[in-house]
Amino acid sequence: ASQVSLDRVEDLSVYIGQKFTCQVQRIDRRGKGNVVLSRRDLLAVERKEKAEKLKKTLTEGQVVDGVVRKIMPYGVFVDLGGLDGLLHASDITHERGMLMGEKAIAKHVTEGQPIKVQVLKVDLENNRISLGLKQLSEDPFQAAMSEIVEGAELNGRVVRFAEFGAFVEVAKGVEGLVHISEIEYRRIGHASDVLKVLKVDPGTRKISLSIKALKAAPEAPAGGPGGP
Repeated sequence: ASQVSLDRVEDLSVYIGQKFTCQVQRIDRRGKGNVVLSRRDLLAVERKEKAEKLKKTLTEGQVVDGVVRKIMPYGVFVDLGGLDGLLHASDITHERGMLMGEKAIAKHVTEGQPIKVQVLKVDLENNRISLGLKQLSEDPFQAAMSEIVEGAELNGRVVRFAEFGAFVEVAKGVEGLVHISEIEYRRIGHASDVLKVLKVDPGTRKISLSIKALKAAPEAPAGGPGGP
């Protein structure tokens, strides 16, 4: 099993019916005369030849095809055809917050999956190639900025609560915060899905929302502060 591939193969049955070019490692002429073969060394030579060719053509900004080779807690190693590049967890998706752990990353890519990535940085002296996946798709925050402007009224969906308010999805992949002080004129524990934009900050990628701004403010008590 260790001589079948350059990587560990959990299920060898996937190779049934395939034709391999192998190298004879050992012939045991005793007993039944076992023949030990290896494919690994031939693959290593082939990979080295591809790597040398790829080094001459690989440039930053280039979009290349690869195969997901290994998922790690911090990202994904992608085989570019002779060379491995690292697709860091922060460059996989535009979703808010970085993916943490192999399970979270596996929701977006799987081992053995063909994938198209962009070359972000090439450092052949240190054998480092940085790759990006989210760079090939439009940032949903930037796309939403044409419709989400301060003062606009939006429909949204409450996706999670926090002690300080509620997060509302106002566009695919775009969330805004309804602070607890902006939900109602009195403190309440739940939010509506009708929101008003108070502030849009593209620099910090934050959107402030309000529900109470859509409602009439309660009238002040007769006499005001200090009155009867």
